[in-house]
Amino acid sequence: MEISSHLSTHWEVHPLLSKKQFQAASAAGIASIHAQLLSNRGIETPAAMQTFLAARYEETPDPLTLIDMPRAVDRIQHALETGEHITVYGDYDADGVTSSALLFRTLRRLKQPEAPLDFHIPHRLRDGCGLNLAALDMLKARGTTLIVTTDCASSDVEQVDYARTLGIDVIITDHHHPPAELPRAYAMVNPWRPDSTYGERYLCGAGIAFKLSQALYRANQQPQEVELELLDLVAIGTIADIALLLGENHTLVRMGMERLNATRKPGLLALIRSAGVQPGKIRERDISFGIAPRINAAGRMKEASIAFELLTTDNEEEAAARVAELNQLNQARQQETETLMKYVREQAQNQPTKSVVLVSGDDWHEGLIGLVAGKLAEEIKKPVLVLSNDRASKTSRGSARSQQGFNIIEALRGFADNLERYGGHAQAAGFTIRSEYIDALHDHLVGWKENGGTVIAPMSESTPLLEDTNGANEPESGEDSLRTGRQMVDLAITRDLINYDFYKQLRQLSPFGAGNPDPIFQMEHLRLLDARVTGFNRQHLRLRLGSSSSKAHYQGTLMRGADRLQSLKGVEHVNIIFKIESSEDETRADVWLRILDIEADEPGEGNTTI
Repeated sequence: MEISSHLSTHWEVHPLLSKKQFQAASAAGIASIHAQLLSNRGIETPAAMQTFLAARYEETPDPLTLIDMPRAVDRIQHALETGEHITVYGDYDADGVTSSALLFRTLRRLKQPEAPLDFHIPHRLRDGCGLNLAALDMLKARGTTLIVTTDCASSDVEQVDYARTLGIDVIITDHHHPPAELPRAYAMVNPWRPDSTYGERYLCGAGIAFKLSQALYRANQQPQEVELELLDLVAIGTIADIALLLGENHTLVRMGMERLNATRKPGLLALIRSAGVQPGKIRERDISFGIAPRINAAGRMKEASIAFELLTTDNEEEAAARVAELNQLNQARQQETETLMKYVREQAQNQPTKSVVLVSGDDWHEGLIGLVAGKLAEEIKKPVLVLSNDRASKTSRGSARSQQGFNIIEALRGFADNLERYGGHAQAAGFTIRSEYIDALHDHLVGWKENGGTVIAPMSESTPLLEDTNGANEPESGEDSLRTGRQMVDLAITRDLINYDFYKQLRQLSPFGAGNPDPIFQMEHLRLLDARVTGFNRQHLRLRLGSSSSKAHYQGTLMRGADRLQSLKGVEHVNIIFKIESSEDETRADVWLRILDIEADEPGEGNTTI
């Protein structure tokens, strides 16, 4: 179903369900709007819709059905019973930190009072992600005999073999795609193993660590409440990692959001306050833009252990000290990011005809290049690569962010013979390259995009894969938009549905995120009553719109849309693409529109809707 306007060059409306499909959903007690939205997300049968809406914890899979989970539990149980020195080994992003923190909390609860329990999170720049040999020597010297990883190590064949020579058993819990040769770990709990039959592949690192904690608590006859206490951390890690919010993830994050809004963990309470978020009203965006960036700032700017200690402390004074340090690091991250953005914008402006933009500089902060690549890609609506050049080694580390219709990891695979390392997924990737090949890489990517995505060279089997440190899984949903380059609209609205009750209906499908995005709507032929620029830098466009068929008025904002004001001068009617937002304050019960696209209305045949 196409939108009957120029907006159709960027947007496509999902097909409307048939009368028979709506009737089947209604018979199962499912509202028409829910049926349409869930079908748009690949949840098509009434039974599957009921399961999604109910989101019952009791219906999540048995953790022992995860590959190698029974073996992992048996080994950890033995370590707990004999008082072995256990080390939790994590990663430096928000998923790695939350997964390490929740597993550490579990083991701290279960271990003998005097038994040693340790943690280690590698330094982003000195160590890189995953196990490293120097860290293994250090942990051996501390007395570690069992390492349990979270969110890492699926590719660490050499490092796991080295740990074995030191007399250290390694249990891997991870969600990254493993290579053909698996590490010879004591156990490897990863649903992406080719021999895994676990139906929920899209758990992130925090989700996998939670399943291990779940299994350990049950093996030790702990009450279910202690499992549920960890779900606030699962929610943060899953949303921060942009994991698909479908299936088990949807259930765990929905319950985790409830737990987060009522959390009593001193570290989380301090973090929530520092982010300016009100407990009880925390939503997905608050995690994505307030809580997770502060956790990530520790690993980007200094040591991820600062965030880990915040999430594991039960002491309010320690929590206050750690969150103050995180705030300073986050402010420094924001300032350095903006400085770096000035450089990359200048370089991008010199590439106006390039379909893929590549920018680079000497010794740019490697903890920030991914952020900068994402911001620039959003601004210029093109795939972007940002590289930091190391003149001493004559190599560069890069981070790539793509746009719909351009699979960046497939494009990099076409250049794999000239890359030192690479990894990632369709929309985000990281890589290391000899600096002399940068121009050739740029030419390859431009040609790859302009030739419709043909892989010019086969993937080299000898090229080691980086674990995905960009914090996102590759979604299976949304394939249509990746194929067509268009973004999908859930529903074209032709009558006045926009109110607080309708908004609350939509929120029944939350949490929203990857795989289950905020619903997007279209309305046509709205009266343009007022348009003006707003915001601290006068970069946003504030609109007041009126329905042509009723007295309804709508307030809307097009973020960073101030440059569209001139094109709306003298326009009487507009077509818009938008999301619905609210303060969720039932005493006011107000809603407004977050406008994604707008154009002057051109008369034409409208679309049908519910």
